[in-house]
Amino acid sequence: MFRTTGRALLGAALSGAVVVVGLADPATAKSKDVKVEISDDGCPAKLTIKAGPNTFKVTNSGSGDVSEFEILSGNRIIGEVENVAPGLNKAFSLTLKPGNYTTKCPGGSEHSTGKLVVRGSTDTKLSADGKAAVDQYRQYLEAQTAELVTTTKGFTDAVDAGNLDQAKALYAPSRVAYERIEPVAETFGDLDPKIDAREGDVPKNAWGGYHYIEQKLWVDGTTNGLSSYTKDLNDNVATLQNLVKDVDLQPAGIANGAVELLNEVSRSKITGEEERYSRTDLVDFEANVQGAEAAYDAVKPILQKKNPQLVADLDANFAAVYAALQPYKTGDTYVAYTALTDDDTKALSQVIDALAEPLSKVSKQVVGS
Repeated sequence: MFRTTGRALLGAALSGAVVVVGLADPATAKSKDVKVEISDDGCPAKLTIKAGPNTFKVTNSGSGDVSEFEILSGNRIIGEVENVAPGLNKAFSLTLKPGNYTTKCPGGSEHSTGKLVVRGSTDTKLSADGKAAVDQYRQYLEAQTAELVTTTKGFTDAVDAGNLDQAKALYAPSRVAYERIEPVAETFGDLDPKIDAREGDVPKNAWGGYHYIEQKLWVDGTTNGLSSYTKDLNDNVATLQNLVKDVDLQPAGIANGAVELLNEVSRSKITGEEERYSRTDLVDFEANVQGAEAAYDAVKPILQKKNPQLVADLDANFAAVYAALQPYKTGDTYVAYTALTDDDTKALSQVIDALAEPLSKVSKQVVGS
């Protein structure tokens, strides 16, 4: 459910009617705020807003079933917030062109999907700084997916050759590039589940990718019968490599991705839930932080002009996260997750939260650039 200003509009949202959000004139506001309240019902049937920079402020009215809000252009997610727990709020910003979009609130009992109509003729072209940020981040995506294709092939070659020890050694390094760009991969429909689904995320007969192979290596102790899975994994990462070349990017979306990467850390890596068989969670943890920093670095020149103090704070916070990880380094990798104590995970969680809070402010600062 979306909460807008005024009882009449709130009543319209509750009844599933068209909601037209009254927002500030673009001439007097850099980014227009759209207040969004999710509930057990999910999304409204239809939401209408003005084109240009928009900041979606999402709150959870108390739903335990609905905790996510997405905006899709076609089949691709262009903006989202996840894990909006009851009583909490999160925000993300986007510059939206006129047109029709889809909203999605997974788990909603009445409106798990809705319509977003964007009207107007606001100029949505990138500035010179915005274009530079997009170009820099696209180069990063292309470099990372090229690395991903290479390291995945090395890993799967070891699996196909029946070399269990080598396959185990190459598993975590093969995933690093993916973990750095995971928010982008997640926008391409079912590609992320094909590559990175964990057991239980998808139907048993549809499960494949990294974690299926991980389970076979560590739990079953075998490389047998995996040739079709290694082939599919290589095909899917090659598909991702091709898709990032033309993916639509904007500065605010890049900044959103940085926050999503830190959410990956706080949601799964810090709990040991992701690499449940190999226990290589801290390798993913570091890769997510590196990816968040690369996204932040792309928009940093824009942010420096608008909020230099925020830049200084974020630089210090990134350094603090790397310093907190250092004690768990062993050679060029990390200790197993099982070596961490509760105090260790708590300390790491706190330093990530200290970074995530100011980082969540960046997308609104750079939206419309």
